[in-house]
Amino acid sequence: MRHSKKYGMEGEELREILDALSERTRYSILEALSQKPMTGDEIAESVNRSRSTVESHLSLLLRLGLISRRRDDKRYLYEITPKAEAWLNHEIPKTDIRVDKKYPNFGRISSSLPLTLTLAMAMTMMYFFINSFFIPVPLWLFSLLFGLLLAPLCPILRRFLLSILASALILSILPPLFIFQSNSLLEFFLSFLISLSLIAAISLPLWYVSRLLMNHAGICA
Repeated sequence: MRHSKKYGMEGEELREILDALSERTRYSILEALSQKPMTGDEIAESVNRSRSTVESHLSLLLRLGLISRRRDDKRYLYEITPKAEAWLNHEIPKTDIRVDKKYPNFGRISSSLPLTLTLAMAMTMMYFFINSFFIPVPLWLFSLLFGLLLAPLCPILRRFLLSILASALILSILPPLFIFQSNSLLEFFLSFLISLSLIAAISLPLWYVSRLLMNHAGICA
């Protein structure tokens, strides 16, 4: 089997690298690391994937020599290697394997925290107006839909918890504004606690199970 003079890689290794880079998340990880070194948590946030999913991709990229890892104080930083930079720049080594040099640039699909919160608040406001002025909808049903609908868009737990917090706040603030209730501070606080508890109790397990099923099916790998 012929070796690449530029990289010294065999055809089998080349196939492994092509297979690795054909997966969107791994390609996005390399693009993120091409900007700056990152920790595992920062990478997960950047590519909008769970930490456990990112760890499996990082292990493969480390084995193929596309990224490196170094200790920085009490944390590990991941960095892109010259080999990976060459692939991102479409400098594919010359071998007996035919490869299309126009490698697809998937880019990063990022669901930022403001976007997630905006979606959660929009869902909550829609529920409030439908429940208050059109058809009574129980809070447990909204909580169920909240967990199921946000699961594909919100892989980070702390982001989902912030969305729950924002939703509970909105459900406590809107009634005095639109239904003209003169709630006291104590009533507001109790309303917030009830909304927060019910939404969290129903939506969190559904979100977690949905994420597990999606990871198992490879939908969000």
